[in-house]
Amino acid sequence: MSPTVVIAGVGRFGMLHARVWREAGARVVGLADPDPERLAVAARTHEVARTDPDLAALLDRQSADIVVIASDEASHADLAVAALAAGSHVFVEKPLALSTVDAERIAATAAAHGRQVVAGQISRFAAPMARMRARIASGAIGTLCALRLRRDFSRAWYASFGDRVHPVWESCIHDIDLATSFTGRPVRRVMAMHAVAAGKARSSVVSALLEFDGGVIATIESAWLVPPGAPGTLDGGPLALDGAIVGEAEALGLDGVLRQRLVSDALVEWTGTGAQVPDMSLWPEEDGVIGGALRREIRYAIDVCAGHRPPDVMPLREACWGVAAAEAIVESLRTNSPVELPPA
Repeated sequence: MSPTVVIAGVGRFGMLHARVWREAGARVVGLADPDPERLAVAARTHEVARTDPDLAALLDRQSADIVVIASDEASHADLAVAALAAGSHVFVEKPLALSTVDAERIAATAAAHGRQVVAGQISRFAAPMARMRARIASGAIGTLCALRLRRDFSRAWYASFGDRVHPVWESCIHDIDLATSFTGRPVRRVMAMHAVAAGKARSSVVSALLEFDGGVIATIESAWLVPPGAPGTLDGGPLALDGAIVGEAEALGLDGVLRQRLVSDALVEWTGTGAQVPDMSLWPEEDGVIGGALRREIRYAIDVCAGHRPPDVMPLREACWGVAAAEAIVESLRTNSPVELPPA
């Protein structure tokens, strides 16, 4: 039976979710967004009859098996708790929450109501990252010693949405989560530095050193400084976002090393509008539908919420660990001091 889905937040990524969940076999039965014009456009586009600016009010009128939260980051925790209290499972886009207190509140509410919460950390579902995780777990590189992760974004995106919240929550959270998935452990100590390079009040360049329980060291770096002339990796497509994501992930063990480039140049397009190195892993269109990591992530969420598989790829406890680590990085940047995390 097709699961029923309500989507909270119908901005650019919420609209993409509406499409992919439908393509994955779900029935989108309701939409919530405080912007009435955006809500009306989304309802027409996806032929959804029931809408409301308030998610709780919508769920009073329309039950849903799963609520997908793709709203602004600051609203994630309250919307997740409201959806869980209404009896729905929850898929919440990254980050799960903006504080450890809120992450734990979500986890406690999910446990109290016997519902599942899947955090939308899409990088875990990219095929190369899934293989890296499996190879580390199998012992292919021996004892894991260190991780290096870097992710740089187009500078133009910073003015558009990069400083909506602290960039640690927007960009670094991806690699914090990957490091957490590779180690399977929480972070115990953080030291971070930053530069205000893009002309805004918040950090547009961040470098953090994380020590995980068990001793693995990870470096997390992010800079919103990729210039407009760089080859694009996103050319609009289903997300309608032009620009570039450039990065690498490296795992160093006693018996070997794994390295992966976030965007491969195996496919290069030279056209009259410039050079493109299109991403083929996150949400490529394949035979008229969205594929890649986003589709795998959503199929996983549907199966977990239906009880067809355990929450093994994205355990809620690891999403909570990631929130704690990101919060510690922000605090280290604020104080210019190391931050010790309490035992998880």
